[in-house]
Amino acid sequence: MKYQHYILTIFAFLLSINIYAQSGVSVSPPRTYFNLNTGESDRKKILVTNISDVNTLELAVSFNDWKYDEQGTNVVSDPNTLPTSCADWITVLSGNTFTLLPKESKEIEILMKVPEKINQEDVHTAMMYLSQTNPISGKNKSGENIKISVRTGVKIYQRLNTTRNINVEFTNFVYDQSNNHLVLNIQNDGNVWSEGTIKSEMINQEDGKTVKLPDVVFYSLPKDKRIVNIELPKNLEKGSFIATSTLSLGDNDNIKIAELNFSNEKK
Repeated sequence: MKYQHYILTIFAFLLSINIYAQSGVSVSPPRTYFNLNTGESDRKKILVTNISDVNTLELAVSFNDWKYDEQGTNVVSDPNTLPTSCADWITVLSGNTFTLLPKESKEIEILMKVPEKINQEDVHTAMMYLSQTNPISGKNKSGENIKISVRTGVKIYQRLNTTRNINVEFTNFVYDQSNNHLVLNIQNDGNVWSEGTIKSEMINQEDGKTVKLPDVVFYSLPKDKRIVNIELPKNLEKGSFIATSTLSLGDNDNIKIAELNFSNEKK
């Protein structure tokens, strides 16, 4: 009986995966950039694909504001509530609703028109959501009837067509022994969105052993302040260490390095 129970459980799990896999939408590119001055306009195309083999998707386009919090998590809010909002500047030229047959792709064209008068923010942003309006019947892992709908977002950025100033700085680097983390504080003092990878390693000063630490992908907007936690090895041995973190912003001339000497007093 136990053997049969296990088979049924696995089958139900696979069936659940299959139900979820029947519905989905992909977008390309996931981020769209506009370099526009006041009073200017431009158009961009976004490819939307229904990845389902069987289900037709009815989709609606909407816009929200968004920003990063100090941990780098997206925080979404109502449109036109943030000073960095450009949600009101965007029009979907083909209309805000459309249908995709199974495996069908469609290009939607968006128009951004920057007003003659805008605030002094270096970058303006919006989140364009594509939301399914015809939920599909299915079952969850417990066998309960549910409605499945999908939603995906495209981040939209606008900045003035001026000289780019990439300036991301480390402002602090400390050892958090209680959580077994290194903590980097970073600030974007430039006028552009910046992204890159933080690579870290540490050296045990007693035996010279080098340990590579997990990479962290970094995204930021102008004026952002970021707290980055870098995990240390579990059961870190007692001793003195030198940690080095390098932030590469995709350009050999834009590399920042922070170094920290710390001691672990616990075993």
